[in-house]
Amino acid sequence: MNPDVVVATALRIVDEQGLDALTVRRVADEFGVTPMALYWHFSNKEALLDAVGDAVVAGLALPDPALDLEAYLGEAMTSLVDVLRSHPHATPLVPARLLLTEAGRELTECTLDKLVGAGFPIDKASAVAHYALMIALTLVVGEPGAETSVKPDERDEAHEAKLALLLSLSDDRYPRLRAAAPSMVVCGDSDDYYETAIEIFVKGVMTQVSPDSAG
Repeated sequence: MNPDVVVATALRIVDEQGLDALTVRRVADEFGVTPMALYWHFSNKEALLDAVGDAVVAGLALPDPALDLEAYLGEAMTSLVDVLRSHPHATPLVPARLLLTEAGRELTECTLDKLVGAGFPIDKASAVAHYALMIALTLVVGEPGAETSVKPDERDEAHEAKLALLLSLSDDRYPRLRAAAPSMVVCGDSDDYYETAIEIFVKGVMTQVSPDSAG
């Protein structure tokens, strides 16, 4: 039993059962040891959670720094979304750990550099980087049909209730909402859902770039 194996086990528990299921005792049970054995590696549950968050952020794929701003933002957002999609129940841990890991710092530094190079003041560049993180988190935790706020074993019932509610609306008053009901309950194409959202975000940022500094 070493720290990396403990963290991997903790992350698996989070992936399978949610963040609330993770306790030092639960991880210790996986190894057939007492919770005290884990305290050699992690002083408390908070330290274990930090390590799990670090493990998620460490999975970031860093885009090529030579890319132009638009391409870099697209790849940076895709990388962030991909690691969050891989561990959706661990997303609450990411914001606090992003700048405390090398991968997170490198991604943020290069993103800021690209934005400043395109003419954004540093405070506005910082805001755009924050928007990117918040949008990525919101997309993943709120993906229709896979919301992390709903327990996996309760999703089917929750989806049926939501669909029934939307379809009970007046067709005369809410024809578009009724037509969109299935897609609002369960995402038909997850990849397209994320790709479209990232494209909208990146295009929005690019409208703020002055023509003189776009290159």
